Amino acid sequence: MSPNPLLEPPAAHGMQPFADIRPGHYRPALEQAIAEREARVDAIAADPAPPDFANTVEALEFSGTRVQYIHDAFTHQVTAGGEAALTDLEQDIAVLLSRHEGRIVRNRRLVARIDAVHAGRDRITDPQSRALTVHWWRRMRRVGAMLPAEAARELGEVNRELSRECAAYRQTLIEDAHRQALAVPGPDALRGLPADRLAAMAEEAARRGRAAPWHVLPLASSTSQPALVQLRDRDTRRTLFERSLGRGADNEQRAARIARLRARQARILGYPSYAAWATEDQTTGTPKAVEAMFRRLAEPLLHAAHTERRALRARAGHRIRAWDWTHHAAAGPAADGGETGAEGPTADELRAHFELDAVITRGLFHSARLLYGLEFTERHDLTAHHPEARVFQVTDEHAGTVGLFLIDVFSRPGKRGGAWTGILRPQAHTTATRPVVVNTFNLTPPGAGRPCLLDMPEVVTLFHEFGHALHALLSDVRYPAHSAPGVPRDFSEAPAQVHETWAFDEQLLEHYARHHRTGQPLPPDWIKQVSERHSTGGVHLLVEILGAAAVDWSWHTLPDGPDDQGGNADWDAARIEARGAARWGLDTVPEIPPRYRSGYFDHVFHGPYGAGFYAYLWSEIIAANLVEALEKRGGLTRASGEALRTMLAAGGSRAAMTLFHELTGLDQPRIEPFLRRRGLPDVAPSPLSPNRTSP
Repeated sequence: MSPNPLLEPPAAHGMQPFADIRPGHYRPALEQAIAEREARVDAIAADPAPPDFANTVEALEFSGTRVQYIHDAFTHQVTAGGEAALTDLEQDIAVLLSRHEGRIVRNRRLVARIDAVHAGRDRITDPQSRALTVHWWRRMRRVGAMLPAEAARELGEVNRELSRECAAYRQTLIEDAHRQALAVPGPDALRGLPADRLAAMAEEAARRGRAAPWHVLPLASSTSQPALVQLRDRDTRRTLFERSLGRGADNEQRAARIARLRARQARILGYPSYAAWATEDQTTGTPKAVEAMFRRLAEPLLHAAHTERRALRARAGHRIRAWDWTHHAAAGPAADGGETGAEGPTADELRAHFELDAVITRGLFHSARLLYGLEFTERHDLTAHHPEARVFQVTDEHAGTVGLFLIDVFSRPGKRGGAWTGILRPQAHTTATRPVVVNTFNLTPPGAGRPCLLDMPEVVTLFHEFGHALHALLSDVRYPAHSAPGVPRDFSEAPAQVHETWAFDEQLLEHYARHHRTGQPLPPDWIKQVSERHSTGGVHLLVEILGAAAVDWSWHTLPDGPDDQGGNADWDAARIEARGAARWGLDTVPEIPPRYRSGYFDHVFHGPYGAGFYAYLWSEIIAANLVEALEKRGGLTRASGEALRTMLAAGGSRAAMTLFHELTGLDQPRIEPFLRRRGLPDVAPSPLSPNRTSP
C-alpha cells in the first residue's frame, strides 16, 4: 500500500499535500494520529516526575499537532465544495474527533497534573509559558474536564449528539440553498442587473439543465440578497427575497435541538445559560455587558432606520417593503432610470472600476505593502485545497518568507456560503511553522472570457477577510495555541474591520480603482464621494446584524428546561425570533429582517459563533477606536502599520484589551467613535465596560 500523504512530514512551505490527498486518506490518517496523540497523553499523565510546565503543559500542547494538521486539511476541503465523498465523511469525522477530545478530557491524571502546574503558575517566569498554562487550564475547565464522573459522562453524550446535529444542519442548508435558487424564464424580469451577471446566470441555468432563455440566480448566505440593490422589477425583488427568507425550514427544529443541547451543556458545566458560558472568556465577560451594548446601539440605529425609511418612502412613492429598501437606498433619485443621480455615480459605473484581480493585487496587496512592507508572489507550482484557489508566497522586506496566502473567490455547488478566513497551518516558533492562511468568498463567476466586476460591499468583504489573513500572517508567538488570530472572538473581528476602512482610502483608490477596459482611474470627485459614502453609510446592514445577533442571543440565553415532549413553546423558532426583535425594538422596522434566521444561520448553528454573533458589533466599536488612534499616525502609512503589527503579532499570548490599551491609550472602548464612523446620532450616551482579564 502506498504511504498516506497526510502522515508524511510536511513540505518546507508547510501546506498539506493536497495534490496527493484523496478522500480515502482522511479517516485512516486521523485514526492513526489520534492513537498517537492518546498514547502521548497517557504517557504525560503517567509520568512519575512531578508535574511542571515542560513535562505537562508544553508536552500536551505539542501532542495534537498532527491531529490538527489533518483536521484542518479536511475542514478546508469539505467547506470548499470538494468531492461528494468528503461530505459523506463529515459526520463520521466530527464524531471521531468528539470521542477523541472526550477521552482526553476524561483523563483524570492528566487534568490533575495541569491543575497542579496552574496552581504554581506564578513560579513560571516566561510570560508566554505562563499564558499557555492558563490557556490549557481554562480550556480543560470549560469543557468539563474537572466535572464529577457522572456529569462528565452526560456531557460526553451531549457533545456527541451536538456534533451530529451541527453537521446535519450544514448539509441540509447546502442542499436547500441549491434548491431555492431563483430561476427566471428570460431576462426581462432581471432588468437592472449588469450584462456580466446576466451571462453568469445563463451559464448557471445551463449547468442545472435549463436551456435559454432561463437564468438562475444562486442565493447568497444572508437574508438580504445583493441583487436586490440592482433589480428594477419589484415583483422579481419580492420573489428573490421570499425565496431567501424561506430557506432552511427543515433546519428550524434542528436549530432548536442544537440550542437545547447547548443549554444542557451549560447547565452541566454550572452556567445559567450557554451565553453565560460563551462570554466568560471574551472581552465582554458577561451576558450583562452584551445586553448593555444592545441597548446602547438600538436607539441610535432605530432612530436612523426610521429616518431613512421615511426618506425612502418619499423617494419611491410607495410603502417600503423588505425587498425595496436596499434598492432605493443605493440607487437614489435615479433608481428606475439608471442614470447618475444627485448622489453620485451609479452602481454599474462604479463596478466597472473594481475588477477582481486589480482589487486583489493592486488593492489588497498594495495596502499590505504600504502598512507592513509585505510582498505577494503567486506560486503556480503549489496545489491548494481546491483547484480554483490561488496560492501566494508572502515575504517581508526584512524577515524573508512570512508564509502562504490562499484565496478562493467563486461560489460553486457544495461550497459553504458566505466569506471567511481559515488557517491551514498556524505560526509558532516552537514548531518551526509559518502560517498558511485561506481567504474564501462566494462571488458569482463572471463566465468565460468576462471580467469579474465587484460591487462596493464585495470590495469591503475582500478587504475585511484580508485583514483576518494579515492578522494570521503577522503572528509572532512561541506556541500554536497563541497563534494569531488566537484572541477572543469578540475582539478578533476588530483588526479585519480596521483593514476594511482602508478599502476606500483616497490614496489607495487612486492606485487600484481603474476602469477594466480603459485603465482610467476613478474621477477625483467620484473618489471623494465613494470614500465618504463608505465611511458612514449602512444603517440597513447594521440593523440586519443587530437583528441576527438578537436571534442568536434569544436562542442561547434560554436555560435548560423540559424536553420537546413537554410542550415547551419557548423553543419554537418563530417565537424565538419575534422575542429577540421585540426586546430591542427591532420589530418597529420589520422591513429589515435579521441578516440570518434560524434555518440558515450557519455562523451560529454549525460555525463557532453560538452566543457570539454580537462580536461583529462589539468588535466594530473596538475597531472604530483603533482607527481614530491610527489616523493620528497618518492612516494608511508604515507608522500605522508598525503600531498595528505589534498588536497583531501578539496573537493570544497577551490579553486583548491590554493590547488595545497600549495602542489607543484608552482603558475601555468608547462608543462615540463608532457612532461617528457610521454617521449615527448619539442619542443615549453610556459607558461600555469590557471585562479586562489578563492571562
